[in-house]
Amino acid sequence: MIHVELTTFGAVVKFALDIEAEVSSFYESAIGAVTDPGLGKLLENLFHRGQKRIKTLLRVRRENVTEMILEPIAGLDSEVHKPVIVFPEGADDGVVRETAAAIETKLHEFYMHAAAKIDFLSEAAYALELLADANREAAQDLHSAI
Repeated sequence: MIHVELTTFGAVVKFALDIEAEVSSFYESAIGAVTDPGLGKLLENLFHRGQKRIKTLLRVRRENVTEMILEPIAGLDSEVHKPVIVFPEGADDGVVRETAAAIETKLHEFYMHAAAKIDFLSEAAYALELLADANREAAQDLHSAI
């Protein structure tokens, strides 16, 4: 992904959609690679959650399409908020769990920062806060499973 400053609501949502697609692919790959059935189930749930989140983001974008270009956004950088989404070759369950927890933590930070930047769209900001809350909970679940 190319480094861009996310200066509009539309750019923020597109970035979020791209990240959610990448994260879902990571979880889909990781499901079959882990040996711990509990971790596998958690990753499967995160994969399905990602599919729902893409639909949520598409709905939020559709409902706020008229505001997408009206309000400028500053201080939201794609490089700062892009999680490292790499499925390490031959990784054990611990590495997969740590990678997933880091992804969830980074997504939490992004969605909270993005929600603050788009507070002029209260419903959209609230939707991003809900996504952030889910990321925080998932990170906690992954850390507690260690």
